[in-house]
Amino acid sequence: MTPSIFDPGLTATAIAETSCSNIDAENGTVHIRGYSIEAIAAKASYEEATWLLRNGRLPTTDAVESFRGALAKRRSISEPVETVLKTAAQANRSVMEALQMGLATATVNGDDTLIETSRVVSICPTIVTTYWRYREGVTPIHPDASYSHTENLWYMLTGMEPDAATVAGLETYLTTIIEHGVTPSTFAARIVGSTGADPFSAATAAVGALTGPRHGGALARIHTLLTNKDAVETPAAFVEQRLTASESIPGFGHSVYTGCDPRAEILKACATTMLENHGDRSLLNTATALEAAVHDQVAGSDHPSAPNVDFYAVVLLDALAVPPPLFPAMFAIGRTAGWMAQYLEQLESETLLRPRSQYKGPEPRSWVSRADRDAAIAGAQLEPDTLAELADAFKLLSEPSRLELLAILDQANTPLSYSTFHERSSIADKGRFNYHLRRLRGTLIANDGATYTLRAPGQRIVDRLLDGDITSSVEQVSDADREH
Repeated sequence: MTPSIFDPGLTATAIAETSCSNIDAENGTVHIRGYSIEAIAAKASYEEATWLLRNGRLPTTDAVESFRGALAKRRSISEPVETVLKTAAQANRSVMEALQMGLATATVNGDDTLIETSRVVSICPTIVTTYWRYREGVTPIHPDASYSHTENLWYMLTGMEPDAATVAGLETYLTTIIEHGVTPSTFAARIVGSTGADPFSAATAAVGALTGPRHGGALARIHTLLTNKDAVETPAAFVEQRLTASESIPGFGHSVYTGCDPRAEILKACATTMLENHGDRSLLNTATALEAAVHDQVAGSDHPSAPNVDFYAVVLLDALAVPPPLFPAMFAIGRTAGWMAQYLEQLESETLLRPRSQYKGPEPRSWVSRADRDAAIAGAQLEPDTLAELADAFKLLSEPSRLELLAILDQANTPLSYSTFHERSSIADKGRFNYHLRRLRGTLIANDGATYTLRAPGQRIVDRLLDGDITSSVEQVSDADREH
């Protein structure tokens, strides 16, 4: 059956019914189970907000204390998980990779799915802080059941007794970002949940989605922006230069909101309060100056003028002295309760998520024997019936970045791992690198699962480029050269 609607970004498609959160994009409001995000950020502990997400109503004092104890007793991680985290730290893997590894290594302890979702929420801070302390060369700190979820996170990270101001700031952050509809990471958790898989598999998938530069990568880009010398010293001129060059400004605009992201205002106010009497205000000053410059210079245009939640999240996390490499992990720790609430909804719906795709490939073709394929390559000629194939080849080479990738493999002389290949290229954005690599893989570049090399057609193109003769090599790139 052909899909009736083609919606490649799923921006106009509701994939599920949810009671977790309601986002009013036009009016810039967020409600969690009917309560405004402003009220939750100002009044709820993380345990209260998590209980609310799970049960749909506010807990009594006894209920929230009982739930706090239930979360606290599930914070410990097993020896295999700790070993994996130590190895990840020694190998200098990123914190998000370590969080994925830790969740994937944690085993399901029983058949009670609700309890296991609580355990996912409880152990994420332990995984992140254990990895980080190993990486910093200090002994990990075991959880303290006498502390709240947020207090314990700070204690395990720093080894210091949490003070009220720090806990308040960190808790505001965690509760503000606890849930926000079907984001890519939440969608990943729901897809896994729709198959009936366990909560740890769903959380591992969600963290995997968050590692992508288009989802969780904004925090690093914003931190780079706010510490940029030109942005600090001449914010208005910096913004003008970026806008003139048609470059985006990290931290502005959102895929959902048409105007203001209400969470940004909450975190801005929290950071301002924290830095009123102590702390380095330089990042906050730069952020507010950039916000004003963007607002003034894009007035009346289609360019986003309002900051999103990540913009002031960076300022607040910096004010809390959280190391920048941990920014995405802190987001994951806060969002875990939202992932698990949406996972449970999807699991209970007993609906398998199975989107359809719209086919754009070739029409049915006749199979060509290997002998005929080999003969075609050996005697390839520029015949009229190969013109369409040649057009595809020229299209492949129309991007200079793709020629660069071919040149890198030619100069390497030996197969390159993915990480080495990416490091040697000038394409910093991993998403763009992967896009170009996918277009070349199987046609001009070979991949054995671990390393990349030039295929014969790719080598011929590089050789002809060096000789100043590209035409004859392109002639030999045909469908017979493709790997499927």
